[in-house]
Amino acid sequence: MRKIVYLLLLLTSLAGYGQQTGEPTAAEVDSLLSDTIFQHLSEIEVKAIRPLIKTDIDRLAYDVQADADSRTNTALEMLRKVPLVAVDGQDNITIRGASNFKIYKNGHPDPSLSSNAKDVLKAIPANMIKRIEVITEPGAKYDAEGVGAILNIVMIEGNSIKGVTGTVTAGIDTYANPRGSAYVTTQIGPVVASVNYGYHHQGNNMKVIGEEQFNFTKNGNKRTSHSESTFTGNVHYGNVEFSYEPDTLNLLSASFGGYYYNMASDVNSHMLLLGAADTLQHYNTITHQPTQSYYSLNGRADYQHRTRRKGEALTLSYMISASRSANEMTASFTAPEGMMPIGVDYSGYDQDGRERFMEHTFQFDWTRPFALRHTIETGLKYINRRNTSNTTMTYAGDAAHDFNSRFRHITQVAAAYLSYTYRYQKLTARAGLRYEYSYLSARFPDGSQQNFHKSISDWVPSASLNYQFSFARSLKLSFATAIRRPGISYLNPAVVETPQSVNYGNPALESARNYSISLTYMQIGAKLTFNVAPSVSFSNNSICAVTGIDDKQRTFSTYRNALSERYYGLSGFLQWQVFDKTQLMVNGNVGYNDYHSTDLGLDLGRWSSFFYAQVTQQLPWKLRLTANVGKWGGDLNGLYSYMGHVWFHGLSLQRSWLSENRLTVSISAQNPFGGKYSRMKMHYVQGDYTGFSSNRWTQRMFSLSVSYRFGSLRANVKKTDKTIDNNDVVGGASVGGGQNQPSGGN
Repeated sequence: MRKIVYLLLLLTSLAGYGQQTGEPTAAEVDSLLSDTIFQHLSEIEVKAIRPLIKTDIDRLAYDVQADADSRTNTALEMLRKVPLVAVDGQDNITIRGASNFKIYKNGHPDPSLSSNAKDVLKAIPANMIKRIEVITEPGAKYDAEGVGAILNIVMIEGNSIKGVTGTVTAGIDTYANPRGSAYVTTQIGPVVASVNYGYHHQGNNMKVIGEEQFNFTKNGNKRTSHSESTFTGNVHYGNVEFSYEPDTLNLLSASFGGYYYNMASDVNSHMLLLGAADTLQHYNTITHQPTQSYYSLNGRADYQHRTRRKGEALTLSYMISASRSANEMTASFTAPEGMMPIGVDYSGYDQDGRERFMEHTFQFDWTRPFALRHTIETGLKYINRRNTSNTTMTYAGDAAHDFNSRFRHITQVAAAYLSYTYRYQKLTARAGLRYEYSYLSARFPDGSQQNFHKSISDWVPSASLNYQFSFARSLKLSFATAIRRPGISYLNPAVVETPQSVNYGNPALESARNYSISLTYMQIGAKLTFNVAPSVSFSNNSICAVTGIDDKQRTFSTYRNALSERYYGLSGFLQWQVFDKTQLMVNGNVGYNDYHSTDLGLDLGRWSSFFYAQVTQQLPWKLRLTANVGKWGGDLNGLYSYMGHVWFHGLSLQRSWLSENRLTVSISAQNPFGGKYSRMKMHYVQGDYTGFSSNRWTQRMFSLSVSYRFGSLRANVKKTDKTIDNNDVVGGASVGGGQNQPSGGN
């Protein structure tokens, strides 16, 4: 009996989360065992929320299984509720306001997720996810790779039960765009395997309307344009994973996956250029893009050996990644006599651009605890990366402008890191140092420029300090360094010329370094949980776009290491159980961006913000109603412009049937109130032209989704503790395409 009462008191103390800490004393147990208390004690009900958030020295974890929404939501919908993460109205994901992060699944980088997070995360049912981790301080192992943060999706693990389990989901919206996915896992003895596949079709019944109005500061001319675009295409993505664990000390895991889309588009645009007294240009452009395709393939193998010493592990990893993009476009112009663009002798053009990427990575990691409180992590890494591009422009009626530009870029990286962690009672400290040697070479097979190469050496320090006041309260201070290398789209010197614009890369770009400092306070309560995280980051040689107006009244754009960045931000998260069946969640951030360039003589500062609030209400008949509202915007787009603010909102009604809620039906509305379109406006405030450009896209949508979960297996493909991650590239083809690839349906 004493043990039972001891357990009851312990549960009661946990329900208070900090109101009562430590184990119950013997006197408390004896008091509860007294005859007087038991005469009146007929029932004990422990009523509290299972804590959703947990913090550690390098990460914050959101317990998806503790959230009732996980039974019906997708992974993307759950992300909106994770502290420090923002998902805007177009399903773009940022962490602490930045997009330089990597997405993992089960501790491994997942190129399919990184290339098309919007679609893939919509296909993963939240009931298959154990937790979502935001690794805010990756440490010496990752920092030099340019990772500002890591978003790790940890799938459910459980007992080793033979069988098959999975989830099949299908959905359709009011624009007749179907979407489907399947996720299946099976286990046979020591082998666990999983397969997932997703498909999305984008019809041409969704429209994007673009507007532009620029005032040229040099000569006083004014340019306006209007365009309407439609898109159609298909998106496919999938992955196969398996793990083999012959004993408790050895683990072999492997995976192979890919992502592919093929889109076509049609754009009709109208352009008008006005001088001080008359019309200088007035013409229409019809653009047809029959092919905009992209694919990425990746394979990986990891072998992990654990020793008899608890926590010690050695890991060998290899990864191969390949991607290819192809873009074909035809444009034709029509205009009254004398109204064609100034200095243009062609009536249209054909553009064919192709980029290829291939990468091999080898890595060794060793983790060894010693003397109870100390842990050392060390490792070696080698990357061989090859980028190629081929751009062809053919101008109708003006063959002198035709060109074919070929560019080759090779990067080799050798790195070593050492990290030390110390844990003592409530204090955890970690310090790390990484050395990285990079060899870069550029080649121009067409002879358009002289080949060149360079070598770069970097020392990259990092440090974190975490103090756990109690189970409910913690405070963490972190410092990190990151490197971002330019990708082939930024380096490619091919000049792409149209009547309105000229764009080209800069092969002389260098890597940029970024430093960040953050402080995170977390409090977990029975009914109220909140998180506050101020941060600052800065860089003195960031890559920025350089834009202007040429003598033919066209905008031009290229890139330079000419930007100094400063960011001061504050992120916050709050979850409040208002009533037994009503829950409020608020997630957001606000920050001030300060950009400066001595070379260009420009300064720009602006506040940016993200806000998302959700109310969940349990209704009779097992119905669940969710309402949300959000806002995003204010971000700087380089030195010349900033983004306006966009509001969005939504409603959903869900219900589950059958045993264990296996069948779930969801009806949702996206922006049901207000206009049919959402609008994002970009304000240009300095440089050779000022004004604005805006895009309106079809946003009001109603959709139906049906999901069925079968089987009862709760095992998951096991992962090694260490693996490969490469995310040091900005601009151009990379592993999985980075954040630069378009997403089907958006």
